[in-house]
Amino acid sequence: MKLRLALLALSVWCPTSADAANPPREWTSSDGKSKFQGDLIEFSDKEVKIRRRSDFNQFRLPLDRLSPEDQQYIHSLLREKRRDAGLKEGAYAQKVTGKFVKGVSKQGLNFQLWGNPKLDGTKRYPIVIWLHGSGQSGSDNESQLGGAPKIWTSEDNQAQRPCFLLAPQCPSADIGWKNQVADNLLALIADLADHLPIDETRIYLTGSSMGGFGTFSIAAKFPQVFAACVPLCGGGDTKNSDILKKIPFWVFHGDKDDMVPVERSRAIVEAVKQAGGELMKYTELEGAGHGITGIVYPRTDLHEWLFGQRKESAATN
Repeated sequence: MKLRLALLALSVWCPTSADAANPPREWTSSDGKSKFQGDLIEFSDKEVKIRRRSDFNQFRLPLDRLSPEDQQYIHSLLREKRRDAGLKEGAYAQKVTGKFVKGVSKQGLNFQLWGNPKLDGTKRYPIVIWLHGSGQSGSDNESQLGGAPKIWTSEDNQAQRPCFLLAPQCPSADIGWKNQVADNLLALIADLADHLPIDETRIYLTGSSMGGFGTFSIAAKFPQVFAACVPLCGGGDTKNSDILKKIPFWVFHGDKDDMVPVERSRAIVEAVKQAGGELMKYTELEGAGHGITGIVYPRTDLHEWLFGQRKESAATN
């Protein structure tokens, strides 16, 4: 009789390598009165199918019958499943073509997105966000490319360091990369990360001139988001030095810049160092003026440094 029961149990459930990789979870009812150990078999945004470990019975439960913690767990699994399939289906799949593709965010922010449709959707890849200068502001959703971002999408760079590239367009130079524009950009980044296989521990922010200032200000406003920042010929508010010192930065400025004085970069770099920051690198380009993107972005050492930076934990809001 005992042997028959054992065989019956095995016919109901046989452990697999997947079971070993995903240990049973303690599930809790929505009222907190019932708890049990069980394996998740199937899940959707409406219900779950669970195999109870005590008797191997399988049953379905509406999602709202589970605790808030269990519901959040299922929603996180659904999010990862959606991200796994994001290159082939979903909100941004048609924009991942191997070329820059235009889009408008839910908040009305113009952008162009570059991604390689041949990437392995079950893996996670970094994203580089490029902030243009004041002259590329507007509503044409084209000017923001300006040649500079394309270095990140070159065949050689993608072969060594595959990534997504996001090029938003600021609607007005009078506004700049701040206030609602900054909020809209972060909402877009969060939405992209919800639907594409983006590594949220490797979100990189860079920009030149107005985009350099924007890199400093957005990083200070959302310090939990970015793994590293590369501002060119910009500057930052020295009052933010305590915040910025926690983020890896590589700052570039030409010492002959006649549009944004080099002192703007020197000041924020010095303020961060005075605040105890050790993560801020600074390179001053001797004899260089304002247009340094063509000098800086092709640097192999910059690419190696940038893509080597990773946050310990991810957050996009």
